[in-house]
Amino acid sequence: MRKLLLGGSGMAACMANMGVFAPALAAQESAAEEDTNVIIVTARRIAEGVEDTPVAVSVLDGDTLDNLVVDETVDLVRQIPSASFVSGGPAFLADISIRGQGAGRQGFSESATGIYRNGFYIAGGGFGGRSFNRLDLFDVRAVETYRGPQAALYGRNAVGGAVNVITNAPRRNTLEGRVRARYEDVDRFDIDGVLNLPLGENFAARLGGFYSDQDDGFYTDVNTGEAVDFQSHTGLRGALRGWIGERTDITLTLEHYSNETPSFSALGERLPVNNGGLPVPGAADPGPFERNADTIGRVDLEETSVFAELASNLDFADLDIVFSYKTRDAERFDDDLDHFLGFQGVGGTMITVTQAEDFERFGGEVRLSSKEGGRWQWLIGADFQTFDDDVRLANAGSSSVPSLAALATRSENFVEELTSFSAFGLVGFDLTERLNLAVEARLIRDEKDFVFVRQQSGATVIDTGDLNEKETRFLPAATLRYELTDASNLYLRFATGYRPFGFNTGVPSEDFVPYEGELARSYEIGWKGSLFDNRLRYALAGFYMTTDDPQLVTAISTTDTSTALQNVSGSEVYGLEAELDWTFPVWSGRLTGGFRISTIDGEFDDGTSILSSVEGVGIVEFDLSGARVPRTRDVILSFDSFYNVPLSEGLNLFFGGSLQAEDGGFENAIGDSPTRFDSGIPNTAFAGRSLDGFLLVDARIGLSGEWWRISAYGANITDEVYVLQNVLQNNFYNQPARYGVQASVTF
Repeated sequence: MRKLLLGGSGMAACMANMGVFAPALAAQESAAEEDTNVIIVTARRIAEGVEDTPVAVSVLDGDTLDNLVVDETVDLVRQIPSASFVSGGPAFLADISIRGQGAGRQGFSESATGIYRNGFYIAGGGFGGRSFNRLDLFDVRAVETYRGPQAALYGRNAVGGAVNVITNAPRRNTLEGRVRARYEDVDRFDIDGVLNLPLGENFAARLGGFYSDQDDGFYTDVNTGEAVDFQSHTGLRGALRGWIGERTDITLTLEHYSNETPSFSALGERLPVNNGGLPVPGAADPGPFERNADTIGRVDLEETSVFAELASNLDFADLDIVFSYKTRDAERFDDDLDHFLGFQGVGGTMITVTQAEDFERFGGEVRLSSKEGGRWQWLIGADFQTFDDDVRLANAGSSSVPSLAALATRSENFVEELTSFSAFGLVGFDLTERLNLAVEARLIRDEKDFVFVRQQSGATVIDTGDLNEKETRFLPAATLRYELTDASNLYLRFATGYRPFGFNTGVPSEDFVPYEGELARSYEIGWKGSLFDNRLRYALAGFYMTTDDPQLVTAISTTDTSTALQNVSGSEVYGLEAELDWTFPVWSGRLTGGFRISTIDGEFDDGTSILSSVEGVGIVEFDLSGARVPRTRDVILSFDSFYNVPLSEGLNLFFGGSLQAEDGGFENAIGDSPTRFDSGIPNTAFAGRSLDGFLLVDARIGLSGEWWRISAYGANITDEVYVLQNVLQNNFYNQPARYGVQASVTF
């Protein structure tokens, strides 16, 4: 094994009034009343104190998210331990990699991180189907992250871990609200509001929404001088909750989200390299934030979701039922394809691409869990998921180069349908007063139907017919927890994770369309606890994970540069994590914060190889035996701290900031392969691009009163710029420095 280096990652402190999703809401609120320093989590689908949970868990509460100005996935990931943000284009392609998992990704492949809202799986599709949108992160009560495979209790995709965003539910007999406005230096104006409204004794509603409009930006069209990353976002949510007696409540939630954002040709910097070796005068972009494309791509997205949740406190158990429906219509258009591919200016080539998606998903889950207390703990449940994804792509334009002229006529359509059923459960038993053994398991059955048709130059060149693939997986887990003291625990955990099979679309023939699922097995040891009446929390974890049939991006053959997801023999990943979180009275104020540090490494099994394109050489087979697994980092580090102090009666000062850093590792699988080629051009996929290291610093200061708050903040105040990902010689960058002011009133 490669020697582990020291690294880090992020989690912020959280107080117990955060709440959880319906299955454990009552238990959490009760615990909060008993001890305001207790953090309750639901990593095992039951309410437990964070120190008692034998899983690597981190929690961010709503106040912390607000202090850190979190409203997008990239902001959230910077606060999650052992997590990295992955994005090779528009916001809808954002992805979360936890513990180095999920390096193999294509536009419509499934994530290696479970994406959950209030404990229910919400991912799927290509336009935003692998992460959270701004509405998901609006009016949030808490975000829980469960690191390591979580397939037994959370199901599909939770290979590296799972992220569960818990939104605020309507509160009984409570009239309260908030209005907030914000302005940033890229001419961005936001306004949002929330109202909790009691409707008699047994009903309550919670209404909320936001509007964000950005007229300027960081990226400029060199031909017009205008910003090309202007954007707008709108979100609306309404929830109605009713109580049937004192033991049952039902919540119905309806929400709608829409955005208009920049696409590939607005965000990617085309490097001065051409995949075909042709001279391309003026094709490259002048700099990271200057665009020289003929057309600037845009994205329009509309999404509507409905949730129905029932929670009932039965005499012998707690019953929870949830149903969810989502529909999404999205389109990207005017993307300059010849500029993106590096053929701008060759043979008068001008090609644009349009891609649209109609996505529909329906799912449900039922859980029955034991009451708190007693030597036995148990949970049984079942769920189902269905989705229908219809995606259409059409190129338009012309070229005097025959191959490019043919590309300009290409159109594609694929339809993918999923039907998934699973049953899951947990049984735990106190072997002694301090020793507990728990066994978890899930049996999942996936079935996918897929049709893919490609037409070019007036002829059908690919028609897969109706492909049907099925797979059944048994996904176990087991934990042994020993209570060292009343405030600390040691645990051993074995767990499995499953990333489903799928179908490629960017391939030259139907022979390369299907790929298999991957299976991860993880072994973990951890120690966690608290000191000083829960005011100081600590956690240490070490893990070793093996993956069978990992999905990697590879070229199709030695004569075709098209890429696809294909399975390779295997890999192993290992790492260490440490966390420290605090909340202390200091002088007359309160100091809160956290420090997280982790390191992750890994290597491929002997006999593993992929095909990849090398500039000036062609397609080369790379021997990955012993090569480093991509997206593993030497260092992931996060620190945040805020101080709140009264200045006078009814007037408080608060200030603080955060720091995040990452270093080491490779973007793609050929990073340190023994047959690595060097193209001579920095930061290119041909050279096995090293991931950029970075250090980001944020700061915030403000004043607050009993019902108002005003603050100023800066994000990435040192203006650090680094490459997030390189896609076909297009660099995609992080966001430069931004500054803003925010004001809010509550009642």
